[in-house]
Order: sequence, then C-alpha cells, then structure tokens
Amino acid sequence: MAAAMLNLRAQTAGNVLACSNVVRDLSQNSQKRKVEAACLQVQTAPKQLHSLKSSSLGSTSYKQDSSRKRNSSSRITSVLEAQGRRTASKHGEIIKNPAEALMEHFGNLPSSDITHSSVTESADRLFLWESIPKLAEAQTFSVYELNEFDRDSPAFLEFSRQTVNKVDPDTGAHVHALGDQVPFTNKLYDGSLKLRLGITAGICLLMKHYPGMGTPEMKSQQFFFPDRYETLMTWYFGDFGHISGQGPFVNYQDTLMSITGGVGFFREARGVVRLHNISPFKFFYTFTLTGIPELPKHLTASVVPPSESAAAISEAVACDPLFTLPNFTN
Repeated sequence: MAAAMLNLRAQTAGNVLACSNVVRDLSQNSQKRKVEAACLQVQTAPKQLHSLKSSSLGSTSYKQDSSRKRNSSSRITSVLEAQGRRTASKHGEIIKNPAEALMEHFGNLPSSDITHSSVTESADRLFLWESIPKLAEAQTFSVYELNEFDRDSPAFLEFSRQTVNKVDPDTGAHVHALGDQVPFTNKLYDGSLKLRLGITAGICLLMKHYPGMGTPEMKSQQFFFPDRYETLMTWYFGDFGHISGQGPFVNYQDTLMSITGGVGFFREARGVVRLHNISPFKFFYTFTLTGIPELPKHLTASVVPPSESAAAISEAVACDPLFTLPNFTN
C-alpha cells in the first residue's frame, strides 16, 4: 500500500527516480520512515530544481561576461572567446603576429620528403596551430590556381551513357551529361603570384551541360565547355594545413562554394569561397573565413587582378625556397 502511494505521489511531482530508489529498499525494517522521507523529497524536488536552474542560468551569464573580459588574455585559443582580438602595439612595442612567428619556426625546420618518418613529422606540425589565437570576425584573402600542364590534369572521364546513345551531330564527340567526372590537381599561388603555396586536388561531378552559355571571350577559349559541376576539392597550403570545400562550379560564371572544414591554421575555419573562372586552366579564389588566426603576410600580399595574362613569377614556378611556403605541398 505504501509503495502504491509513493508511486502515485512521485508521478504527480515528476520525480520517478526518487521513488524507484525507495521502492528498491522496501524490504528494510525502516520502510515506513524511508517512505515518508522520500515523499517529502518528492514534494520539495520541484522547488530544488527551480532553484538549481536559476543558479545555473546565473552561472552561465557570469561565465559569458567573464569570457568577454578575457578577450585580451594571451591564453585565448577559442574562436568563441577571441572576438575582436587582433595583434597590436603595446606600450610602443609591436606584438608579432603569432601565425608569422610559427611559420618562421617551421621555416627553420627541415622539409619533409617521401620517407614515412618525415611525412609523419610534417603532419604533426599541424597540431602546433592549436595554441594560436583564433578570431571570430571574418577575414578575406585570395589565391590563384594555375594549371601548368605538368600534373596530367584534368582528366575528363566519360561515365555517362551519352557515350552510347548521344553524340554531337557535327563533331561526333561525346555530349557532356550527368555522370561524367573530372578529377584534377593544379598549382596554388598567393594573390600576388609571387609565392608558391601548394596544390589543389579534387573531383567534379558533371550535373548538366548548357549549350551556348558563356561570353564570346569564353567561347573562343580552347577546351571551354559550358557545364555545371558539383565539386569536392581541397586547397593545400604546406605548413599552414589545408581547406576543404564543396559546392557548385559553373565554368561560365562566378559561384560560391561552402567551406566544410580544414586542418592546421584552418582547423576551425567556416565560411565561403568565391570561385572566379578566368579560363579552363586558370582560376581565382577569394576566401571569406571566420575561426582562423590573424592572417599572416604570406596570405595578404597585394593581389594581381585576375586576367588571362596573369602568371606566376619564374622564381615561384621554379619553387625557389625564397618564393615558396615552408614545406609547401607539391
């Protein structure tokens, strides 16, 4: 009888757990006293819960205020705590950009080669970015992707059934259609075209062919096809790490791709990249990212306006050590 009364009162108060604990101990000699004590606990539980919630809310508010006050602390590493923080002068002394300082450190380390141990060490370097402060505000930088025809890229794979049932009536060539794929890898340079950053790598899945689209200048380019692709790709930046993205690539107009993540400097990166197609072998990307450290000089040089004549300087093409990122991706 006592157990039945206890279950009823516990359901009313919404505290089944307290009741179940007492029912489990009904075999004890002091069951009556325990039942009474448990029922009193059930009655007071809602008030205690309300008090606990109020206390938790107050604590959360305090933590948020404290987080804002800690924005100037050198211990800041989270994007959520670093809003508004920038490297600046203090008492007349310039505070060095921590990203640049770490890159200088990397520059003094031996470069990786194809051996397992050195490649592993190169990957381990990426974890050193964890301690660098991240900024919450958006930062923007631009890079060039150039196909220098030395990487067997791109490869057009005719996977659609159009190869069987439809060809161009004038040329007899395969008509681009859903299912065709284009894997690629090209060279990556900074916006000034004076610094070799690394490479790009990815794959495009053709979604639709749009005959006749594109400007007259585009149509005059060799290997231009007015297509829309769904693209998965990665931009590799040597010791900075890499950025991964996904989204549409329409080769006759600008498109926006989403940033899906990153490694190293770009570990907490979120945002978008604007893809500007200059030619079938030359592309210009503008990243707008949050959650990354303050941009270093390696990525903030004056940008060469995108055009068909834009080309990397010879020293960067030749991978002269003074014109590449430390341990750049090749």
